[in-house]
Amino acid sequence: MSTRRTPQNQKTDRLFVLLIVAIAVMLLAGQASVWFSQPEGRRLVRMVEIGAAMLAAAGVILATYISYRQSNETLSRTAAERERDKLEETFRLIEKWDDPHFLAARKLSVLLGKNANSRTPDQLVSEVEADPELRSSVALMLNYFDFIRLSIKHERIVLEIIKAQLGPVALVTIERFDAWIKTQKQIYQDDVAEFRMLMTASRN
Repeated sequence: MSTRRTPQNQKTDRLFVLLIVAIAVMLLAGQASVWFSQPEGRRLVRMVEIGAAMLAAAGVILATYISYRQSNETLSRTAAERERDKLEETFRLIEKWDDPHFLAARKLSVLLGKNANSRTPDQLVSEVEADPELRSSVALMLNYFDFIRLSIKHERIVLEIIKAQLGPVALVTIERFDAWIKTQKQIYQDDVAEFRMLMTASRN
């Protein structure tokens, strides 16, 4: 494992060193002030009193700084873990495209791509509805696209990777089954339209 410090860690370490130096200078300045301003008989007592007060204050300052630093490190780790989880979920969904439950729908999609005019929209709808296995496969595949849509909206996956790896094939597949999609409920059609938009929208 690499032990190299990031620029942020180096900056934090420098701040910590500067804080220690500032506290040390403050203590020395306070002691020097007491030494030169107090009568000889009271110097030792006043130096102890001032030193104790300044050490207490320094302790509060250091504790506050350490707490702040730990909070920042925790936030940084949490952000890094979240990004790693998003990446893992993204690749998991990409691998899911090979799910055997989508096979029948994918086979028909390939045929539709090779013979674009071989079926009218009504014939396509009838073919899907007549075969329960095919209908289930098409529905599951479109539900998979909808799960991707929800994952994008809730920022659970990396949009640009999904768009690059699945966007083209997903959009072509949806276009080929457009006639069947139009026979479904409006809310279902709206979800498909939103998925299309997410796959084609330019990154801001």
